[in-house]
Amino acid sequence: MRPDKLIMKTLRAEAGSRGMTAEEVAAAIERAGQSVSADKTRSVLEQFARSGSAVEVGDGRYLALRERGLLVGRLAVNRRGFGFVGTQAGDIYIRKRDIGGAMHGDTVAVRLETKRHRLGRAGEIVQVVERARSSIVGRFERHGGLGIVVPSDARIQRDVFIDLSSATTVPETGEVVVARIVRYPTHRDAAQGVIEEVLGREDEPGVDVEIVIREHGLRTEFPPDVTEAAEALRQDVAAEIERGREDLRSLFTVTIDPVDAKDFDDAISLERVEGRVRLWVHIADVSHYVPWGSVVDEEARQRATSVYLVDRVLPMLPEHLSNVICSLNPGEERLAFTVRMDLDRNGAVEDYALFPSAIRSDRRFDYDMVQRWLDGGGFPDAESERLLTDFRRVAATLHERRVARGGLDFETVEAKVRLAEDGSPLEVVLRARTDATNMIEEAMILANEVVARHMTEAKAPMVYRIHEDPDPDALEQVAVILKEFDYPIQDVHGASPQTFQRIVKFAHGRPEERLINSLLLRALERARYVDYLGSHFGLASEAYTHFTSPIRRYPDLIVHRLLRAQLAGTLDAEPVASMAEQLEWLTDHCSFMEREAESAEDESTKMKLVELMAEHLGEEFDGIVTGVANFGMFVQLENTAEGLVHVERMADDYYRYDAERFMLWGENRGQTYRLGQAVRVRVVDASVADRRLDFELA
Repeated sequence: MRPDKLIMKTLRAEAGSRGMTAEEVAAAIERAGQSVSADKTRSVLEQFARSGSAVEVGDGRYLALRERGLLVGRLAVNRRGFGFVGTQAGDIYIRKRDIGGAMHGDTVAVRLETKRHRLGRAGEIVQVVERARSSIVGRFERHGGLGIVVPSDARIQRDVFIDLSSATTVPETGEVVVARIVRYPTHRDAAQGVIEEVLGREDEPGVDVEIVIREHGLRTEFPPDVTEAAEALRQDVAAEIERGREDLRSLFTVTIDPVDAKDFDDAISLERVEGRVRLWVHIADVSHYVPWGSVVDEEARQRATSVYLVDRVLPMLPEHLSNVICSLNPGEERLAFTVRMDLDRNGAVEDYALFPSAIRSDRRFDYDMVQRWLDGGGFPDAESERLLTDFRRVAATLHERRVARGGLDFETVEAKVRLAEDGSPLEVVLRARTDATNMIEEAMILANEVVARHMTEAKAPMVYRIHEDPDPDALEQVAVILKEFDYPIQDVHGASPQTFQRIVKFAHGRPEERLINSLLLRALERARYVDYLGSHFGLASEAYTHFTSPIRRYPDLIVHRLLRAQLAGTLDAEPVASMAEQLEWLTDHCSFMEREAESAEDESTKMKLVELMAEHLGEEFDGIVTGVANFGMFVQLENTAEGLVHVERMADDYYRYDAERFMLWGENRGQTYRLGQAVRVRVVDASVADRRLDFELA
């Protein structure tokens, strides 16, 4: 039999759901009494992947596809049941009926349809390439000898059936459980599972966040070998300086972070040299301690990001790394990767240098204290005052320059729920942007751009952060609202970043400011990681990356390794050469995990907001209409809690939905409700389990 036929036959027969490496395929062929070398097998497998008859699922493993020419990507299911598969050819829309047995997060193969759907190119899932989850969290229900787990995650549309006759644990109806899947769903059959863990009743303290953690498949504990390997690492600053690392320990350096920060991965220095400003951005040198392929790296790779839930942080790296030897703690010598930038009076980078360094942070500042000093004085010492006041002027110039080229500058508000010891919510603290936060943001953006441009000009393999142009369909709602509020700019189809910036500037200080910012953000595509050069719409940048947070973001750690190898001329040497070959799936994975983390963070906060508002049933609050549909309108309160006023509760008239103007209007009295309108509402119901608030008009 021809080698390619033999390899495909073996791949189809023995790969299972995990796929096989070239070595495993060659070994299986040898066991069958024939012979194909591993190198030949690898070459053929690569050819299969290029032709579309197989797909690489990561770590050099290949899986045969049932048909040629299929598109492969990760499935993201909407809570309404339909989904999109992100592929190299773009996002493919999948109807609910065409999802089959696939589940949210699965890597799937899609057959494209010839007709284009209104939501874009459409397709049908014909094969699950790799399953994303092995368990489901949900509410247990008992029906005789059969148990059913109803997923708490609305993106999981299939219940899991439990055979109670052989179950070792039988929960009570209403308890939240974790079910391990033993048979995945198909077009015809339901999923089957066994009870693995009983979390408790939905209203028990702590269960709400545990549900979110399990819905998103987040890792809460580090394996013992990872923790052991991390804790075995030691500081080696003096030895590294002897090997030639740049010694910047005498340079006055500060960190500026949130007051509750536990790890510090960036620090700032600033000097005036020959009439120019020299800005130094020092980033924790995590790559020195976490090489590609180590057990710590493999765990960080799977996590891809730290997750900041309402009541805890799930770090990407073990604490000994993230909070101790990598963290740029004050008064302690640390290894860093430095970006040194010489700026002219207009904020343009005239010269730069990138190099590994050794630093010592002299001060640990938080945003609040820096803002107090900038507003009213009282700096702790003259050197800190010089650095911070100069830094504010430099950051303002950088900001003006970025906005002038079209960079978007949204006025966002972050809601942080303060919790009691038992996890119950006490209050909502709103955090707005300040000069202090903007200073750090501008410095990090500039450093990221310098690294991205450097690697682009070097034609080196690279991870970029891209932000594609807005979806024209998503801009329709924005255009309607701009007309309703009589904005001077109303046509946003095909608009440049500068046009968006003018809208944001016009909205500043107006009652609908938060709504306009929110609608524009929703209209924009998600930023994501890719292994090719692309522009960043929101920053109006032609080359951008993430370099400045390697303690909490895996793409930054990859960039550090690539940059170090490029500077040393070792891009073709191991282990970086092997890592560079896998950038495509690594960027896809990191983008997906970033979305999962953001979703988990938002949902954990929303749960606590709902729990907080449950203490205010019957009370009235002012809010603004943030969404309108045929079934009612969504209203956001000042504390960012959002609830629904259902049309059934609007008893003063019969309301119809104007889809073109996103408005509800009363047939008899003519009362209208539209996006951005201020209303007063009364809290009538709150369900933490459903993450739902119900309002009525007061």
